[in-house]
Amino acid sequence: MTNDPEIPTPASNPAAREGVDAPQRVEAAFPQERRAALAEALRERFDMSGEDSDAIAQTLAEVFGAELEVNDEMLDPSIRSIFYTLEAKKILTFRRFEYTIETGEHRRGFAWRIREEALLPATIEIPIETEEDVYANLPRDVWARQHA
Repeated sequence: MTNDPEIPTPASNPAAREGVDAPQRVEAAFPQERRAALAEALRERFDMSGEDSDAIAQTLAEVFGAELEVNDEMLDPSIRSIFYTLEAKKILTFRRFEYTIETGEHRRGFAWRIREEALLPATIEIPIETEEDVYANLPRDVWARQHA
């Protein structure tokens, strides 16, 4: 297979060599409403404070920028660890791809993506009021055994 056009290899991506230390460029590319939805999803799934969820959402915004997918090879190990945790909570997902390097060797890569459905508001559960003892209101003959 050839290099996947959507996922640049680390050697071909100058931003990968520089790291993800360009928040001005990245912040403009990752919409504020998307970052807010991500922070809310983190608060709901991990029961974390707003400050912590905002910080992690900001980190993800910096890593993803305008891209829909991020090549796993470009991630710092600490960020990769966060990604694995978010994948377990179904906030992130990944896909596997294969590519060929200049020497002809085939390699596998992974691309991370934010699950769009994870950014949707959680379903609000409305408690249904029930009587304390639902069995007390049943007629006595309900408990009689019927012979079939």
